[in-house]
Amino acid sequence: MSSDTAPDSDTDREIVVTGSRIARRGTETASPLQTITSQDLDARGYQTVAQALNEQPAFGVPGASPVGFNQSGFGAGQSFVNFLGLGSQRTLTLVNGRRFVSGNTSSIFGPTGSGGNQVDLNVIPTKLIDKVETVAAIGAPIYGSDAIAGTINIILKRNYQGFDIDGQTGISSRGDAPDNRIRFLAGKNFAEGRGNITVSGEYNVSKGLLFTDRAQTASDDRFDVAPSGSGPQPIYANERIPSISPYGIPLVTDFISTAPGAQSSAYIGAPNLNVGISNAAGQQLKFDQQGNLVPIDFGTVVGSGGTSIFSSGGNGFSLRDVENLVTDIKRYSANAEFSYDISSNLRFFAEGWYSVSEGRNLASQPVYNSALFAGGGSRDGNLIVSINNPYLNPAARTAIINSIKTNPFSDSPTQNYFYLGRANVDLSSGVSTGKSEVVRGVAGFDGEVTILQARPWRFEGYINYGRSHVTSRNPELNEQNFLNAINAVSSGGQITCAPGAVNSPIATVSATCAPINPFGGQVSQAAKDYITTIATPENINNQYDGVVSIAGPLLKLPGGDLAFALGYEHRAENSRFKPGAFYQGATTDLYPGDFDQNGDPIDLFYGRSVPIQPVYGAYHTNEIFGELNADLISPSNAVPFVHQLSIQTAGRYIWNSIAGNDPTYTVQGRYAPLPDIAFRGAYTRAVRAPSITEAFNPTSSAFGFATDVCDQSLRNQGPAPATRAANCAAAGVPANFTSLSNQRSFFTYVFGNPKLQNEKSDNFTVGAVVTPRFLKGFSATIDYIDIKLQNAISQYSNSQVVAACYDAATFPANQFCSLVTRDFSAAPASSGYAQLKQVGSSYFNSAQLRYKGILAEVEYRTRSDFLGAGSHIGFSVNYQYLDTLSTAATAGSAPTNTGNSVGYSRHKGIATVRYDIGGFFGQVQVNYIGSARVDPDTAYNFYSVPKVGAFTYVNLSLRYEVNKQFSINADVDNLFNAKAPFPYPASGGTATYFQGIIGTYLRFGAAVHF
Repeated sequence: MSSDTAPDSDTDREIVVTGSRIARRGTETASPLQTITSQDLDARGYQTVAQALNEQPAFGVPGASPVGFNQSGFGAGQSFVNFLGLGSQRTLTLVNGRRFVSGNTSSIFGPTGSGGNQVDLNVIPTKLIDKVETVAAIGAPIYGSDAIAGTINIILKRNYQGFDIDGQTGISSRGDAPDNRIRFLAGKNFAEGRGNITVSGEYNVSKGLLFTDRAQTASDDRFDVAPSGSGPQPIYANERIPSISPYGIPLVTDFISTAPGAQSSAYIGAPNLNVGISNAAGQQLKFDQQGNLVPIDFGTVVGSGGTSIFSSGGNGFSLRDVENLVTDIKRYSANAEFSYDISSNLRFFAEGWYSVSEGRNLASQPVYNSALFAGGGSRDGNLIVSINNPYLNPAARTAIINSIKTNPFSDSPTQNYFYLGRANVDLSSGVSTGKSEVVRGVAGFDGEVTILQARPWRFEGYINYGRSHVTSRNPELNEQNFLNAINAVSSGGQITCAPGAVNSPIATVSATCAPINPFGGQVSQAAKDYITTIATPENINNQYDGVVSIAGPLLKLPGGDLAFALGYEHRAENSRFKPGAFYQGATTDLYPGDFDQNGDPIDLFYGRSVPIQPVYGAYHTNEIFGELNADLISPSNAVPFVHQLSIQTAGRYIWNSIAGNDPTYTVQGRYAPLPDIAFRGAYTRAVRAPSITEAFNPTSSAFGFATDVCDQSLRNQGPAPATRAANCAAAGVPANFTSLSNQRSFFTYVFGNPKLQNEKSDNFTVGAVVTPRFLKGFSATIDYIDIKLQNAISQYSNSQVVAACYDAATFPANQFCSLVTRDFSAAPASSGYAQLKQVGSSYFNSAQLRYKGILAEVEYRTRSDFLGAGSHIGFSVNYQYLDTLSTAATAGSAPTNTGNSVGYSRHKGIATVRYDIGGFFGQVQVNYIGSARVDPDTAYNFYSVPKVGAFTYVNLSLRYEVNKQFSINADVDNLFNAKAPFPYPASGGTATYFQGIIGTYLRFGAAVHF
């Protein structure tokens, strides 16, 4: 990565750099500008720009990426980066200084779970990139909304002449996760050099991994989720849920009420509550893959009093088996750039884009039938199965009948049915395929004009249209057909669906009812086809953007020019999310009499999810902007201790059709007392408009989980422990309360807020640039950045809503407590008492975000004839010190600290050493991620291992030019196979430590140039 002071061909001439529309020398910006070159991208063999950015110290946990199990069914595998950790929606991404259409889905079920205009960086072809510039904190007055954290500007190659094709293949040292890529770039000048056309194409296919494909993730280490409060949370390995099985667990009843303090269906299947089917030895039984009853090994039950649904070890259901480590990705694109000089002062230019990125989940959580989620016989509850089910083998039938007769918890000693709990991994794969297709066109004119003044002004005008179409194909369980298929009977020696079955009005893969064998893993393909609907949600984003601007010198100052830029922009954005018939559900109750816990007709749902509503919204802006740059003193003035002094200011006024009117502006200065050192600083007021999701999302219901801060292990924790404990007590929650809300789902809902206003932040930067004359080729920059976002738009998670309610000094009058409902209907002594029943959420201009940190970079390149005649050696260090990264739910409330947590270590850095001689190039890169707290807001001894260790890995890159036309290259990521630091995975951080999880990865490639 190169800093804004690194020696290159741009430093001696005036250019337009990111963060300004006024041309100036590349070394004289007042912005903290850093650059990734195309050479940097090629050296590491990055498939996408997002991979390169996510390794940079200033970038936090990505808003969405192909890494991790939490893949959306509405855009799997997309890549949204997160500059400074302030949220991917607050990072503005440009291409050639122009806006790019967002790939985010305008639904709460999209990849981010919240709104924003994030650009999917998977659709940017790497071959066409010249460099990527990042500017922290300053870009909003120049480019408009969204640049709260800063701006990423992807600058494409221009006027390329020649032909280049390369191929690359990669594979891990374990022989999996293959990646293959082929790219080409071709350019041709014509009309005696007045015109140029450049085209590029790229095709990239990579295969993903499951959590079970790596020992470190397969171990599934976790912190105890329900400690007794007597000591720090211990780590336990091999998390299991013994009350759930992919092959079925038979039970004699659905609910127990005789065990003191354990009157909850959440504990069915625990070894001390023997409500299952038992053998002669008193062991509870479950079905194996062949449909035979075998003993349940409960392992070691974890949690308070040994009543948690989780255990360590045993043969219970493991979530790691359905977790996605990295998705399959397929990317392809075709792009073209065209320019033609109509005259010496007028140029026409155009860009054409067609890019596609497809992501495919390898695994996802199945739909469940379990008392953990609902009552028996209801949609998500235990199945009620006839004892005469024809798939039940004689031995299993006898064991179940005997248990019904003898078990005191049975509904009745003579009942002719039993309950069956099941994780339906063989019925609903959850494997979704998402396709993000972008069509984009840019056309415009630029050139020079002379009006009264001696020196010309630069002008530009263009129109920019982009369309992002995200579609998904998601296999989903069709509930009505499932009920038909599960109701199997024997007829004439054949097992069939019971007569009179009525198919769902929503089509499935097959319309012919085929019975399901729920015992074991023996479901036929015909049955799977009968109960599976392919849901096809889609989202379309349209962006229209037109800009006209002019810039140039106004008059001469002692140190140079007083230069200006002035312009107008009109931008229109609209987004339409269509969930499709399956997800949207029926408009009337199909089968009356079946209601959920909120009294809503369940049969409005075709599957297991609640109905998902369509979203449509649109807005437009009219914006005027301007800049002034005053070169007050230059070296030619020979002023002692003032080698150079300049001041810049910029402003933009935005009329937004939904969020109202707001200005954004900046004042910047640069002072160099000597040629060797310069100081720079800036203040910027930045804004971000509410997105379509945030403003227009209809009330959407779901079933979710939450961390309940009134749990006995948490009520004395958090940013204000005394306030939290007092508020929980005032709400009627007992001091010894054990929450189940992070173990079993409950009803939640989210709604948009059309009254949202623009976010506004105050951003301060101050820094220094060192370029000593006595050490040619050396440069260093250091910048302190302070960002305060006072009225951040936040869609709080369920956990955040609960915490915001009980952590507030204004309890219970604050806006969050009205969204939290508890169930006090159960007896006070029961585990069901005071549990979360319903949590709502919306978007509010209420949060306060704070970032304080230091970005620094050092670069040096020099001849090294002592290592070989004509050779060069260079090194660079890119570093972030993160002092503060926090979020306060409301003004005055104690902040939640993200800084110094996993993914946001205090210290992050990359050190690179490069050597080249003749046609050989070699690079060694060391990536460092410092230690971090598991949760910086808990007491240090809350976890048995409170810190995650530092993580360092080494990358090696080699390239050899055989001749001018042919080169070969090799790259090794994580050369020494460094492992993700302990206590991962208990601490979380799959995206952060991905290189340590996948292990050593090798890439080999070759290129042909003409």
